[in-house]
Amino acid sequence: MPRELEVYILGVGDAYDGDRTNASVLVKQHDFSLLIDCGPTVPAALFRQPISCHELDAIYITHTHPDHCLGLTTLLNWMDSNQRRRPIKIIVQRLQRCVIEPLIMFAYWPEQGLGFALEWCESESLNVLGPWQVQTAPTQHAVSNLSLQLTSPLGCKFFYSGDGQLHGQSLKFASNSDLVFAECETLEHHDSHGSWSQLSTTHVKRGSQWQLYHIDPSVRSALSVAVASRAEFELAVEGSVIAVLIDDKRGYVA
Repeated sequence: MPRELEVYILGVGDAYDGDRTNASVLVKQHDFSLLIDCGPTVPAALFRQPISCHELDAIYITHTHPDHCLGLTTLLNWMDSNQRRRPIKIIVQRLQRCVIEPLIMFAYWPEQGLGFALEWCESESLNVLGPWQVQTAPTQHAVSNLSLQLTSPLGCKFFYSGDGQLHGQSLKFASNSDLVFAECETLEHHDSHGSWSQLSTTHVKRGSQWQLYHIDPSVRSALSVAVASRAEFELAVEGSVIAVLIDDKRGYVA
């Protein structure tokens, strides 16, 4: 069966997880590579992947809390130090670009700039990226967070929540996607984070796979037990790769 897309799980940890990399994935399809979120511990995980400084095409930041963007300084400095010359897309919410810009300036200080161009894109207006049709939708979080849904040319849907409780359009996007990465910080309801209390009662697409990440370390063991009875759900495993395959009889499976 041909592969639709591949998802490299770089990190699954929340902001203060000392044993795991900050939550981030690398999505690849048709020679296009997208990094989603780049916390301070993410660059080291990316360096362990079979990817050069020249290959990454775009970086999507769900929101500008430190554990989702602070690694941009190291990542862009690495690219510059290794003579990258290709432009790269930086996709961020319009009102949060001002938070990202100082991180990027520090990546080339004391020089005057990077050796490659940055193509700034506003996530609110993004509708096409590489081979994918794109939709974004807010979650309920302490700051504005935009979840992301990618639809492949053959119709496979990938969803990444970022942080926050799914609601409205973000909940609809997750429920109709084939591969879902959903934040699950807590077991019980949380006003600004994903929880097992909500996700366990959410409608899921038949045959879909839900990967839970950004989990408070104190509830990880209990959550692992809770999801054991639900075939659609599992805890995302750092360092693993999910290949979404085309199956003519069943649609999309990972």
